[in-house]
Amino acid sequence: MPESSSLERVRLDIDGPIATVTLDRPHKLNALYPEMILRLVDVIEQIRRDNTVRVMVLRGEGRAFCAGDDLAPEDRFKYGPPDLQSRMRTGFPRAVLDMLTLRKPVVGIVQGYAVGAGLDLALACDFRLCDPETKFGAVYVTRGLGGGSTYLLPRYVGLGRATEMLLLGRFIEMEEAERLGLVSEVVAKDKLEERAFELAHKLAKGPTQAYGAIKNARNQGLGLDPVKGFEAQVLANVELMFHKDARIGPRAFKEGKVPEFTAEWIDLQYDPLRPYE
Repeated sequence: MPESSSLERVRLDIDGPIATVTLDRPHKLNALYPEMILRLVDVIEQIRRDNTVRVMVLRGEGRAFCAGDDLAPEDRFKYGPPDLQSRMRTGFPRAVLDMLTLRKPVVGIVQGYAVGAGLDLALACDFRLCDPETKFGAVYVTRGLGGGSTYLLPRYVGLGRATEMLLLGRFIEMEEAERLGLVSEVVAKDKLEERAFELAHKLAKGPTQAYGAIKNARNQGLGLDPVKGFEAQVLANVELMFHKDARIGPRAFKEGKVPEFTAEWIDLQYDPLRPYE
């Protein structure tokens, strides 16, 4: 069923500290099939392990970000529903979870359509830059399906609005998406990629370890009571004390300079009581 190798359907391009991941199936609006999802999982893992990469950019080739799962193949349910363990380990939820928990910023260039699984991918990005014509849609229910977007969407727009979107499966235009907080920035189509990479380069110069700790504490806090949530905040700061950026930032502030963050661990011989030497 896939018309070519999944390697040709998810491209990874690394340019210095920025890794650009491209969903490359434009003739199908970048609809996903199983091998393509596995490739995406592998690519995210490669980015996670590469310490030279400090920002991930996710984009779709052509006129859509991602039109969701490819529902066309007739043998889609040939082997019946997959077991939960393999679905979580290798299926689409794994790709979304890996993006959400990647301890590096993820910038999404979201144009055209981000629907179904494409909406989940967009919501897993830390920043979503969209053109004015982009449409979001939790359209699973219109295909007789369910489960997609049920975790992330209520956390962005609230339970009531998420329920409406999930049960009606309607498309959301940019004006409403921006009002609901689904969009970080709306940019003219011809300036979208330029603006996204401008943001990516800015993030690449920032404190990568701090970004990771913040994302980790944020994710933990989503399912915790207030006491545990604040504990996660404290632990994030404790963790960062073992990174040079936590020394570089205060030192630059004291000296009135722009910090040059390194994302490096401190030397174990470093004396934390003398942070400015």
